[in-house]
Amino acid sequence: MHERIAKSDAFAIIEILIAITIISIVLTTIISGISAGIVAISGNRNLTIAMIVARSKLNEFQMMRMRGPDIYDEPVKEYPGFFYSRRIKRFEHEIFGPIAAKRVEIAVSWKDRNKTKSYTISYIYPER
Repeated sequence: MHERIAKSDAFAIIEILIAITIISIVLTTIISGISAGIVAISGNRNLTIAMIVARSKLNEFQMMRMRGPDIYDEPVKEYPGFFYSRRIKRFEHEIFGPIAAKRVEIAVSWKDRNKTKSYTISYIYPER
């Protein structure tokens, strides 16, 4: 009878080890998925902030009657870690070449996990 109990105990230990291995694999997968989701949400949050800042700075430029100097890497007071640039260039059409218009580009940049990311919008308007 002792022999029979020893075999069933050994079998139970093997079952427990297999169950722990399966649970470990499942938990690792779940934690990995949650981690990837958090990273994606953080990235989308920063992109959304950049879009809001860029649109706001373009609106300010339009309110100034499309006048003002170029700006390079100016910090955004409301959002620490975000910077914006404004560049005004003469607009050149791909087919017709230079025309009587200008193009303003608003670029917002930020650091995300030691990589610089940016978002840019542009607006074309007639020269006055």
